[in-house]
Amino acid sequence: MSYILLFFSAMAAQWLWSSQFAFWGLAPQLLLVLTALVAAYRGPILAMCLGFFWGLFLDVSSPHLFGANALALTMVGYGTGSVRRQIDVTGAGSLSAVVFLMTWAYFLLLGVLGLVFMEGFLWIGWPSFLACPFYNVILVWVVAVAPPFIFLGKSRN
Repeated sequence: MSYILLFFSAMAAQWLWSSQFAFWGLAPQLLLVLTALVAAYRGPILAMCLGFFWGLFLDVSSPHLFGANALALTMVGYGTGSVRRQIDVTGAGSLSAVVFLMTWAYFLLLGVLGLVFMEGFLWIGWPSFLACPFYNVILVWVVAVAPPFIFLGKSRN
């Protein structure tokens, strides 16, 4: 039941934040951060499933390439879940580094998918490419200690 609450409240928070509280048109990718958090704490399978459906939500709300966000967030869940076998990504410092790099990988994957399936590289712009990883790292520190997300626990299954 708690994952259903997480799923829908995360979508609502992402929509609200990106539509109402964006600073200079920039907003952190809450769904990407949560996908990485779920992958770090609960493993890649659950993170990939949540990331896929969160990505579909982003694809429906965006007029660009349909399915690109779903694939990209699924890959973020897989990548973070795979990395957790080599390093401890449940610590805020290492999870911040992983989210920072996954944000750039996410943006570049969206661009490459645009290059393959559209007329050109789907570029989000330099301000988003440079600022959003830092926004996402700040969000990791906020969300990782927030009481509603404590149920994620520190399982290493």
